[in-house]
Amino acid sequence: MQQQELERQWQAAQEFDAQGDLPRARAAYEGILATAPRQPIVRLRLSDIAEREGRYRDARREAIAAADIVRTMQRQDMLPFATLRLLAFDERDRVRDMILGADWSQPAVLGQSAVLSQHLWLIDEFDAALRLIDTAMARARPHHLLHYSRANALRYQGRIADATTEFERVVGLAPNYPYAHWSLAYHEKATPPGSRVERVRRALAANAGDAVAQAHLHYALFKEFDDAGDTAAAWRELEAGARLMRGALQYDGAAEAAGIAALEALPSVPPPRAGDAGDGRTPIFIVGMPRTGTTVLERILGNHPSVASAGELNAFAHALAEAGDLFVTTPPTAAMVERLAGIDFAAAGREYLARTGSRYGPHTHLVDKNPLNVFHAGFIARALPQARIVCLVRDPVDACFSNLKELFAGDAYAYSYDLRELADHALRFNALVAHWSRALPGRFLAVRYEDLVTDPARSAEAVMAFCGLPFEADAVDITRNLSPSSTASSSQVREPIHARGVGAWRRYANELAPLLAALGPVEVDTP
Repeated sequence: MQQQELERQWQAAQEFDAQGDLPRARAAYEGILATAPRQPIVRLRLSDIAEREGRYRDARREAIAAADIVRTMQRQDMLPFATLRLLAFDERDRVRDMILGADWSQPAVLGQSAVLSQHLWLIDEFDAALRLIDTAMARARPHHLLHYSRANALRYQGRIADATTEFERVVGLAPNYPYAHWSLAYHEKATPPGSRVERVRRALAANAGDAVAQAHLHYALFKEFDDAGDTAAAWRELEAGARLMRGALQYDGAAEAAGIAALEALPSVPPPRAGDAGDGRTPIFIVGMPRTGTTVLERILGNHPSVASAGELNAFAHALAEAGDLFVTTPPTAAMVERLAGIDFAAAGREYLARTGSRYGPHTHLVDKNPLNVFHAGFIARALPQARIVCLVRDPVDACFSNLKELFAGDAYAYSYDLRELADHALRFNALVAHWSRALPGRFLAVRYEDLVTDPARSAEAVMAFCGLPFEADAVDITRNLSPSSTASSSQVREPIHARGVGAWRRYANELAPLLAALGPVEVDTP
C-alpha cells in the first residue's frame, strides 16, 4: 500500500509540475519525502522548482541533499544527474569527490563515462577525466562521444597533436557528428588548408533538421574557408551560422542596457586602504569582453611565483546569489542590481573565499578569469576590498569581430550573433569600463590588448604593480606556462604572444560596414 501511495503522489507531483503549478508540485514532492526521505530524484525536482521560484539557497540545499543520497546509497545510476545539478551551483569540489569516489568498475558508471568525464573536465580535472575515459575504453566498444570527451580533455591540457588525432577518430566513428568538425576547425588548421571542407559539407547536409548542429557546422566551414584565405565563402558561412544561433537564443538588449545603467548608478567605492589586505589572500579578477586577451594575461600572471590561476570560475556570481538568495544573471537586470545593492557584502566575500580558498595553495594571489565578472566589478570591490580587477579592452571593431566569429557554448554571449546587437553591447561595455575606471580608483585597471601583445613586458609590469606583485620579467613567456586551459583560446595560448589579431577585421571590412557604422568613433578611457 505504501508503494502505491508513493507512486500516486509521484504522478500527481509530475502533473502539477507539468502544469506549472509549482506550489502544489512542491507539496506533493515533499509529501513523498515525508514517507521516503532517501529519494534523490525527488530532491532534484525540488531543487529545480526552487530555481524556477527564484529561491537560490533552497535550490542549492536540495541539490546537495540529492548528491549526498546518491553518494551514501551508491546510486551510480543517478550520478550524472546529481553532478550536473551540482555544476549549476559551481559546486566543483563536490562534483570531483562524487565522481572520483564512485566505483568505476560498475556498468552504470562506465555506461555514463562520456558525460561524467565531461563533468570532470568542466571543473578542470583533466587527468581524472582521461583516467575515467581510459577505464571505460578498456571495457567497451569505441564510441564517438567518449572519444570526443577525450579529445577535449587533451586539447585543454595543451596536447595539440594528440587532441587532433582524437578528433579525427571521432569523425571516423561518426562522420556526421557536428561538434567534432566544429571543435577540430577551431583547434588546428587543416593540412592543406581547405582539405576538410567537403566532409563538413556532407555533415551539414546530414544534420538538416537540427538548427544548432547546422550552426556549428557553418562555423566550422567559416573557419576552414578563412584559414584557406577564401573570405567570400567564409563570410557566407559565418552569416548563416550566426543567423541560426541568434534564432535559437533569447536576448534582450534593452534589458541589458537597463541593468548596466543601474550598475553605473551605484555609489563609487573609495580607493583601497592598508587595512583592506584581509587575511593575505588577494583575488585578481581578469575581465573584459571574451576573445580580447584575457587568457593571455592570465597565462602571464600564472607564471608569477606568487600567483595561482583558477581559470574561469563562476564563484563570485554564486557568492552573490547565496548572499541575496536569488539567481544572478550576467549581466544583471535593473531589479537584480537594486536587490543586490542591499546584500551583506562581507558575507558574499566570505562565501567567495570559502569557494576559492583551496585554490591558493602556497600562493598569495589567485587569478579568476571569468570575463563576465566585469559586470560585478562594483560588487567585487564591496565584497572583497583586497581584490584587484584587471580589464582587457581592445579596438572595438577587433573585439566585435573576435566575438562574432566565435560560437560560444550554450547561451553565453547571445549578443554576439547580430551585428547591430553586437555593436550596441560593445558600446555599453566600453562605457561601463570607463565608469568603473572612475568609480573604483585603485581597484580597477583597464589594459589595452594592443599594448599587451606589442609590449607584453611593459603591460605585465604595470599589472603586477597594480596587484601588489614584484615584476617577473620571465613571466611574459607564456609558452612556459604548461597548465591546462579550458577557454575558447585553449589551443592558441600554447603559442608565444603575437599581434596577428590586431586589425584582423580588415579582411572583412566590406562585410562589417554595418558594424563600423553602428560603432562610430569609439575611445575607451584607460590610464
